[in-house]
Amino acid sequence: MPVFLMVLLGIVTSCTLAEAQRFGGLPHNAILNRLLISNGPKGPIQGGESAVTDMILLKDGWVYGSTKATWGAEHCHLFRTDGEKVEHVLNLTSRFPGQTAITDISPGKGNVLIGCTSADDAVFDGKSKSYDGGHLFSFDPATKKMDDLGIVARGQGINCIAIDSVRGKIYGVTYPAGHLFSFDLKTKAIKDFGEVMTPWRVKDLGRVSWRGVPKVLMIDDAGTVYFSTYYRTEIEMAKQELMKGGSSTYSSLEGGRIYRLGYGEEKPVFTGAVIPTQTGMDSDPIYENGIASAIRARDGGFWCGTINDGFLFKFEPSTSTVINKGKAFQYWNLKSLAYGDDGKLYMLGGRDEDNSWIMSYDPMIGSLACLGWPENTAQCSVICADKKGRIIIAENLRHSFMWVFEPSGMVIGDR
Repeated sequence: MPVFLMVLLGIVTSCTLAEAQRFGGLPHNAILNRLLISNGPKGPIQGGESAVTDMILLKDGWVYGSTKATWGAEHCHLFRTDGEKVEHVLNLTSRFPGQTAITDISPGKGNVLIGCTSADDAVFDGKSKSYDGGHLFSFDPATKKMDDLGIVARGQGINCIAIDSVRGKIYGVTYPAGHLFSFDLKTKAIKDFGEVMTPWRVKDLGRVSWRGVPKVLMIDDAGTVYFSTYYRTEIEMAKQELMKGGSSTYSSLEGGRIYRLGYGEEKPVFTGAVIPTQTGMDSDPIYENGIASAIRARDGGFWCGTINDGFLFKFEPSTSTVINKGKAFQYWNLKSLAYGDDGKLYMLGGRDEDNSWIMSYDPMIGSLACLGWPENTAQCSVICADKKGRIIIAENLRHSFMWVFEPSGMVIGDR
């Protein structure tokens, strides 16, 4: 091939690759707004304090969000948005010194928000540092009153919570110890149901964290709590070997097992249900084999997204059935779910420190679709539907943005 043709081909190829890097975005008509959460050095939410951890829609019509501190910052906040603007609600660290993350928030009875806190992983990894423990708290947007419900476990944060408003219970999991607990909203009594996962201490990309601790709790109408964790096969294997008169050093963990704790029961039990898992990935500590997100299905049961492979599946508690719907993108971690105004289930997926993807599942026809990203550098953590059924997409960076995504704005060919 002549040299000039090789050069020309190289130029065309380079242009094509450069252009291709811009592909993958959501249609322009579908993004109605782009809002900055952090306010700069003089604002209430400063740089390093705006990484969004969760969002919920309350009955007053506002979407409330929580943040954590990153990049050496120390404060975490509550904020709210209506899709047009962002308003600061509360600097939680100013009320609870040492709490650098609001790890989860959930709707309580009425229009009350209930949340939990934790600290940076470096606190749990450093023997010289002390930590009182994660708080449970409630916040009433109407009165701006925040109530401290107390510390659950000394020296431990709280990883996730779920509210049983009918029975007045908060359920949660401590971090990094991995204990399931309940908190009675009336008596303030705390009950520890014991360790549900012995976490792995993992150092990845220079940062230490504890993997395997349940990230999501689900509660059905009967007050039964469901979660995913790992099953210790070495216990059963050791028993079998000892019964034969021998000894055993067999050790193995199998992940993705769904457990349940019935209301009034003392110990979680294995349901027999296992989440969809790629073969060979059930015991890998880096790619945690568990549930990353869950939402009540409108026709019963729960829609769930997996961490390690990014599968969407439906869990039917009454029969302990898992129905795998597959995956709509090549990455892992289906980290957040929300229903849009069109009746479709919208999903946020993607690895940490990488592009975030928006997907959808149409329950009417059983179709999965990968729709694209809000921006090709967006690293998002959570989505939530607002009162109009639009999807709010929030980042978890030092200076985080939110995008307002209108599903009806999806126009074929508009890129």
